[in-house]
Amino acid sequence: MHKGVVNREMGIDRAIHRLFPTFGEDRAEYRKVMLLCGYLFCVVSASTIGRTASDTLFLSRFDNSALSFMYLPQAMIMILSGIIFQRYSPRFRLERLIMALIPVVVMLVLISRIGVGLDFRWVFPTIYIGYDVFNFLMIVCFWQFATSVMDQRKAKRMIGIVGSGGIAGGIASGFGLKAFVPLLGTANLIYVYAGLQLIGLAVVLLIIRLYPQEAEARPAKIQPQAKPGFERKAGLFKHVPHLKYVALLAAALVFSLTLIDYQFKVILRGSLQNEALAGFMGSFYGYSGIAALLVQLFVSGWVITRFGVMTALLVFPIALFAGSLGILMLPVLAMAVIVKGSDKVVGDTIYSSVSQLIMFPIPPEWRGRAKSFLDGIVRNSAKGLAAVCLLISSRLLAPEQLSYVILALLGIGVVAAIKLKKAYLQTLVSTLQTGNHDLQRTELNVMDPASRRLLTDALLSPDTQQALYALRVLRGMETFDFTPYLKPLLHHPDPKVCIEALALIEQTLPNGFEGIAQTFLASTPTKVKAKAILALAAYAKEEYLDEITILLEEREAEIQAAAIAALVKYYGIEGMFRSVAKLKQLIESDREENRVAVASLFGQIGVRSFYKPLAALLQDSSSPVRIHALQSAAALGVTALIPLILSCLKDFETRRYAVDALSSYGETEIIPLLKGSMDGTGISLHVPAVFEKIGTQQSFDTLLSCYSAATFDMRDQILESLTRMRKKSLFVSPKEIVESLIAAEIQSYHQFAGHGAPFIGTRHGLEIGIIIEQTRSAISRRVFQLLALLYDASTMQAVFNNWSKGDSRQQANAAEVIDQTLHGSLRMQLAALMSAPRNISGSASTQEELEAHYAWLSSQGDEWLQEVVSFAANQSKDSTAADSDISEQLDRVDLLRKVPVFQGLTSKELSGIAKRLQQIGASSGTILIREGDPGDCMYIMGSGHAGVYRNGRKLGDLHRGDCFGEMALFGQGLRTATIRAEDDLLLWRLDSSIFYDILFNHSSIAFEMMKLLSRRLRSLLEQRDGGAKTEALSLSETAAASSGSDRPISAMHGNGISGHETILRRILTLQNIELFVHLAQDDFIWLAQLIEEVEYPAGQPICRAGEFGETMYAIVSGKVRVHRGAEEIARLNEGEYFGEMAVIDSGPRSADCTAIDDVIVLELHRDLVIAFCFQNRNVLKSILRVLADRLKGL
Repeated sequence: MHKGVVNREMGIDRAIHRLFPTFGEDRAEYRKVMLLCGYLFCVVSASTIGRTASDTLFLSRFDNSALSFMYLPQAMIMILSGIIFQRYSPRFRLERLIMALIPVVVMLVLISRIGVGLDFRWVFPTIYIGYDVFNFLMIVCFWQFATSVMDQRKAKRMIGIVGSGGIAGGIASGFGLKAFVPLLGTANLIYVYAGLQLIGLAVVLLIIRLYPQEAEARPAKIQPQAKPGFERKAGLFKHVPHLKYVALLAAALVFSLTLIDYQFKVILRGSLQNEALAGFMGSFYGYSGIAALLVQLFVSGWVITRFGVMTALLVFPIALFAGSLGILMLPVLAMAVIVKGSDKVVGDTIYSSVSQLIMFPIPPEWRGRAKSFLDGIVRNSAKGLAAVCLLISSRLLAPEQLSYVILALLGIGVVAAIKLKKAYLQTLVSTLQTGNHDLQRTELNVMDPASRRLLTDALLSPDTQQALYALRVLRGMETFDFTPYLKPLLHHPDPKVCIEALALIEQTLPNGFEGIAQTFLASTPTKVKAKAILALAAYAKEEYLDEITILLEEREAEIQAAAIAALVKYYGIEGMFRSVAKLKQLIESDREENRVAVASLFGQIGVRSFYKPLAALLQDSSSPVRIHALQSAAALGVTALIPLILSCLKDFETRRYAVDALSSYGETEIIPLLKGSMDGTGISLHVPAVFEKIGTQQSFDTLLSCYSAATFDMRDQILESLTRMRKKSLFVSPKEIVESLIAAEIQSYHQFAGHGAPFIGTRHGLEIGIIIEQTRSAISRRVFQLLALLYDASTMQAVFNNWSKGDSRQQANAAEVIDQTLHGSLRMQLAALMSAPRNISGSASTQEELEAHYAWLSSQGDEWLQEVVSFAANQSKDSTAADSDISEQLDRVDLLRKVPVFQGLTSKELSGIAKRLQQIGASSGTILIREGDPGDCMYIMGSGHAGVYRNGRKLGDLHRGDCFGEMALFGQGLRTATIRAEDDLLLWRLDSSIFYDILFNHSSIAFEMMKLLSRRLRSLLEQRDGGAKTEALSLSETAAASSGSDRPISAMHGNGISGHETILRRILTLQNIELFVHLAQDDFIWLAQLIEEVEYPAGQPICRAGEFGETMYAIVSGKVRVHRGAEEIARLNEGEYFGEMAVIDSGPRSADCTAIDDVIVLELHRDLVIAFCFQNRNVLKSILRVLADRLKGL
């Protein structure tokens, strides 16, 4: 017997899990949904019984003309009820409103029963209208209450279960009517109606008691002051863009259903009366309810999930259209029953679920108003119009001829449903935190007269950045005559401008400038003199040959190298004969200065056959020598040097120059070689940057083709480059290939969950579980990066951010954006990914199954995962056989995980740092660091304990896992305390130089460091001064840093400014930002084309407190007020920038920024800032040090 009970329980469990696969993971949500299902059961049952009682009592006492007349007052009273409900209901908490409304309704229902018993004729039309009002209020309250307590991330899956409660209520009440009407009588159904309302109230009270935190508190008002009705509606439509189409569809359906209801009742009244009529209607509701329940359980969810919300929305109007066409052709009772039944079978299932789902993305403060507007005004107004139509048409048309009107209305509804999709997607996207960074790609056309005038003005500017930019751009114009501008450029106060002018003389050989070049051979800066030698030699006059030859004996190696280059390049065999001895001497020199000079020499000569000495220089131990050799290699473009250039990608000092050199080759020559080097290890992790620098469609396609075979680390690098390439040039992504890559990543996501489950919560598999969770997180990020290659990148980034970091409503809206954007099997796969549990649930496995899991995990190509899996496998079999090196490394990883500055790093990243830790010991009494001494390393306590002292007073103790000196990693500041060993210690040391080496070679670690420091800074500021000060400190320091330039940017403003002048104005504004002082000319042009220039009128917010920030701003003109509510924190002026902390950590804004007057700002998205940081290590190092210094200041 016991076994039978167990089997029966197991069978029940299997049945539950077959119907509801996620029941085990979402038990709490299912309990809540079941209670809501019971509440809706009571509401619908009561509605069915009350409507049947009122309809039967009315139809038994009045004729058809009275029936057509009743629709108008019914609609007017419903509209009035809806307006009153919409206006006053937001003033009360929803649960309190329900608890007050239901007892009032019950009391009025019982009073009406007395009137029916006394056979007052006026009571029957009153309850015919009144019960519909009560039912309307109960349904509106239910759905508002349900959307407030349900988890919106699971709404699409759960909404069908909730809706089935209403269908079940319809079935039960339908068959109950047939059974109990003969026993109770129609009039006594009113008692049942009141009783079901009270049961519904009891369920509401139970839900409130069990889930008190779920109910949303209604704001008293959305606007601080009353506004005219039209303006309120405009605000509603503005915040809910798709509402107008929903309203049009709802109005068309309600109008049509009112006419269909009239057709049905007229035909029905001609056949049945009194109890027979009530019994038939009960049977109708019962059988149609069964059909609806089957549709709800087995069809509705599948249609919504498989075809999406928008497609499912079309099912009901199309079904009604087909049925009405049938009545027109065959006006019989059976056809009328079919059409009316479709309202129950399709309307109360698929359409009802979808109509609720499309309201979920609306913010709670607008959702209640939108639903009240639809249910109380739109639908009832449509019913009123239908009543007027019936009053006129019932005297002119036969009931079946009303189908002409119905068909026209349903056609309008179908058109509205089709147009609804775009507006619905707009609503979804507006609920996500997206940065305003749409790309504006205006090409820079220097042939435009206004642009040329602006450039020539900048050419003569005393500002170095402006002059250099203008000079380099105008050099690309073959027709531009530099001659009038050369003398001012040669006498520019900055030697950099003078050098560029001398290079121009060498290139163009203008008449009359030899003498000026000669004057620079006297006592001038070395670099200027070296360039002057080449400019003079370019004229190739014999009279200068001896003068240049004498320069071979100068002390500076750079001058010697310039003289060699001049002689070889411009004086042929004679020049080579005179310079060969000095060239050999420089090549063989042990001095770095000489080797740097000779490395630059080959690029200056520009003779491809002179490349062989570069091979040795590209492998020189000195990074400056390798850098200059790379620049020369780029100028020569010799294929034989490519392998040596590739090897220079390994070191961060030479990486940028190696990328430039490799990208200078022709794509047909270099791309096949680059593809062959993408093996996922060593230098290959930096090869995607070369493809990105080449920046052609062929390089894009080739890089994408390497994705599927790449390791996980390589995939991250590939996607970062592909994303930036597509943003920069809008390359076409092959859809089939990208979709197949997404499908493979999603499959891998689920496979890792399956193979990782046995290790969750186990001692041997603890680190494996951590690695798998982090791997799955990276996979999900890559899925959305791949989607960004096919769809709008900013939208996909916002979807990922909201799905991974947002609250339940944001997550649900993110999933709905994907549901509306994607199609076919890919949409189903993304839906499964986004609905899958984030955390893996543990499961038991046999030893044989564990071996299979170990084998699969080891085959994924992740070196660290392989090592940890191998260690865990050996330890599970024999703890003495485990690798002691891996055990020690895991111990260090565990120590690093507790260090605050390393929080957020993955296990693999921590393992890379762990390998670079230096173990040291210290005896008791040793001073480890001394207060006031400079510091350049941090320590982690491995064993023992130490004391912390300041000014001779002990502040506390340090034990295993504690760290000290971590801020010294970011900048060599002074120690703020003394640390002394209290007993013998084992310590792990990390030097600043090693730390930066790790950062520059692993951009993901550097990015996490930046985010962590920024978030710690925010946290400390909030603790110290309150959240409003956070943005203030950032902005004030930024303003101080960015206000050093006095360039009159605003002078370029005005009406009639051309698109080309706009690009130049952006470039000059960006050059004001200290963060970008290291950018090259091409970087400024690219950035100026990608950045968006936005105008804000006076008083308009630029960014708001609490929003997720991924955009920084540079003020082109105007002033910006930084404030928190009414409290002003700072004012920012032209040339200043703000929001850089949000760009770094994507955290919420801590203050509002509002335009004081008309403001023009440049909006720069995080992706672009981060890309530039990792292309230039000085920028990255500067950001980290600024953040660390701010933290120290606190």
